[in-house]
This record gives sequence, structure tokens and C-alpha cells, in this order.
Amino acid sequence: MPRLDHINIHVVDGPRMVRFLETVLEAKEGFRPPFDFPGHWVYVGGEPAIHLTVVERAEDYPAGLINHVAFGVYEFEEAKARIEAAGYPYKLTGIPETGIGQFFVEGPEGLLLEVQYRR
Repeated sequence: MPRLDHINIHVVDGPRMVRFLETVLEAKEGFRPPFDFPGHWVYVGGEPAIHLTVVERAEDYPAGLINHVAFGVYEFEEAKARIEAAGYPYKLTGIPETGIGQFFVEGPEGLLLEVQYRR
């Protein structure tokens, strides 16, 4: 049965994006095979869920085909404290009739990250 293995994001500033993901998701940068192009692998829950490929480009991505990336479920107070301490802009919303709340956090280079929590 197919399952989502990872996402790949093209970034200009790899270390900055790694710091964002580590701060907001409590993710950790980890082993990345020795590819012949620069990048980073970020682990969520012990799995290499986010692959960053470092590229050159003049500006941030415009909103496009993929609107955001979502991770969950986290504790509300802990997630809020991490996001606010780091100073990232966010908005709160929720998924109707589910008991799931959402932080939509604005990250580097135009990345919109959804962090879910239980209400």
C-alpha cells in the first residue's frame, strides 16, 4: 500500500530552513546520503520526512501548486510557546467537527507550515 515517504523542498538557505523546522516541529537534522548536490535531511519522529535541496534563485517561491505542508498532532501550549519564542508569524484555525486545531506558521522562503494540535 503506498504511503507518503517524504517531502522535498527547494531552498536557498538550507541552514535557515533547518532551524525553522527544528524550532517549530522539534525535528532534527540527520544523516543524508552523499548526493552530488547540496541539501539537508530533516527527521520528524525519527524518519527523514523532509528533504531540503539547496538551489539558487533570486526570490521566494510565489504561492503555487502546493499551498502548505502539515504535521501533527502536537500539544497546543508547547507548540504555541515554540512558535512565539521564535517570532514566526502564525494564525490559529481549526478543522470543523474534528477536535483538531491548526497553527499556520509562515516560514522562510515562503513556506507555509501547518502544525496541528488537539483541542
